[in-house]
Amino acid sequence: MRVRFIDTAEEKEGFDMKIIKLIALNTLIGLFAAACNQQQPPQATNPNPYPDNANTALAEASPYDEEGDYWAKENFDLQRVGNVIRRSKTPEEFERYLNEPGGINNLDLNGDGYVDYISVDEYQDRDDYSRGLSLYASYGPDQRQELGNVVFYRDDLNYPGARVLVTGNNQIYGDNYHYETNWLDQAISIASLLFSPRQTYYRSPYYYNNYPAGYTAYEVVDRPIYVSRIEQLYPQPMLVYSASPAYLERIRIKSPNNGLHLGWLKARMVKPTKEQADFWKNNQRKWEHVRANKPGKSELPPGQAKKMDGGDRSERGNPEKMNNAGNPGKDHWKPQKSDQGGQGNGGGKGHQDKGQGQGQGQGKGQGKGKGKP
Repeated sequence: MRVRFIDTAEEKEGFDMKIIKLIALNTLIGLFAAACNQQQPPQATNPNPYPDNANTALAEASPYDEEGDYWAKENFDLQRVGNVIRRSKTPEEFERYLNEPGGINNLDLNGDGYVDYISVDEYQDRDDYSRGLSLYASYGPDQRQELGNVVFYRDDLNYPGARVLVTGNNQIYGDNYHYETNWLDQAISIASLLFSPRQTYYRSPYYYNNYPAGYTAYEVVDRPIYVSRIEQLYPQPMLVYSASPAYLERIRIKSPNNGLHLGWLKARMVKPTKEQADFWKNNQRKWEHVRANKPGKSELPPGQAKKMDGGDRSERGNPEKMNNAGNPGKDHWKPQKSDQGGQGNGGGKGHQDKGQGQGQGQGKGQGKGKGKP
């Protein structure tokens, strides 16, 4: 190989100019690339952890790949549970408000076209600073799917109110689905009751086809109608979303229904168990309002109760008009079975407690049923 040396001034000057041009070209390319990167707009963040189109990492990892399905999380608005808490004086009253026709509940886990009844259990587990309520759908005394929890937390026992934390079940809503508010310095009726010394705690005696007197199953409505309804009902939600509430690690109490779930649910969920995912995969269908044959069906529009025992719903919003089933009971922790299961009439007997003493009595559940799940 022959090597040629630069031995003249002209050749050396030309070589230096080539080097300078190459350096300048590389510099221009680098500046141009940097300018392009700076001109790209930043990606906007979505404050809603689970948008309506469900294009989330959890949804993409799930076995659900069809659109138009009925999502459980979109039909029970946890954020507006705070508004219901604020107007409730007792856990029993809270349960009644949750199940009002035309309210915040449009949940249908078993796919029969009728809204599921939401039951409420007061936590037996408690400490000086925390109290809790468990929300769940029950299809019998031993068939429960927890929907979420409400925890009342006091930083100091001298506060009249409490911090309120509503957490969705991770199968239905996904992980870290919390709504909270700070009502420590406000007198909250239900918080005052929960923190008061009592010998009995409320546990709902009601479940699928065993309803309170005066309650009648009502039809599911399409999501746009549901959204419009709850926005008109509660235009200003009282809770705000938080992925990691600051006091969460200080809450030690556990729900009495923690971990309870059902494997045969037909509604779509964000983070189902393997059993739930396999069932949905093998039974998936486009959501249709196919309703079971119910006795005494009326022609009222969807979302309205078919019939109320003893009159109409002109007293909507007053739980005392919704359930006139006797006196406070003594045994609250053992739900009573219906005497007429599967026939559309809940004939079970249930005891009720308002946290006000030891009086004994029976309330006969005469609410219209939904047939078999």
